[in-house]
Amino acid sequence: MKTVELKSLVYRWSDQSDPVLSIDNFNLDAGECVFVKGPSGSGKTTLLSAIAGVIDVPQGSVRVAGSDIGALVGGDRDRFRVDHLGIVFQVFNLLPWLSALENTLLPCRFSARRRDKAGSDPKAAATRLLRELGLEDAGLINRPASALSVGQQQRVAVARALIGAPEVVLADEPTSALDEETKETFVQLLLKECRASGASLLFVSHDGSLERRFDRSIELPMLNKGNS
Repeated sequence: MKTVELKSLVYRWSDQSDPVLSIDNFNLDAGECVFVKGPSGSGKTTLLSAIAGVIDVPQGSVRVAGSDIGALVGGDRDRFRVDHLGIVFQVFNLLPWLSALENTLLPCRFSARRRDKAGSDPKAAATRLLRELGLEDAGLINRPASALSVGQQQRVAVARALIGAPEVVLADEPTSALDEETKETFVQLLLKECRASGASLLFVSHDGSLERRFDRSIELPMLNKGNS
């Protein structure tokens, strides 16, 4: 089963004539973990945004979990995103006044589908994820996000992406705030959790040392040196 299908996907910013992203054909299988590499400006983040429906794409060019992202509009696109996608952005988008646990549970608040898939006790599922990702201390789990270190916030963002077993996890430079000592362990945990839940993973990174951990890799070429 294909969880992501891209066909003739071309995207250009409104103020530029050349595309920042051009992909003829790409498929992501269920449970497959793919490393996405390429120079800055090659459209890696744009690719994730297209799959997530954050930017507008032509109908028929992006399908996720069987749905045509370009055909979804307004609230339908937002609901689809929270139901089927887990996303770790470069900026973590945590709510600073909520605890690590409460931030992790946000998808379950907005998606009945994610809440049901988290099991009979979503709070216990969230706690388990946070502990698996290295936040073992109860004080950290209940601490406001604003009081956590950058690395701890990043782990919370990953737990939030994984809760409720979404079909696809999109990770944009998720190891950027981690030191060399913990980076490998972190990636192993992320891959383990995705494989345990059956989620497909697209992992964008500049760190080529992590590539060997993945099922395969793709490289995006630089199409327009003026893009970023």
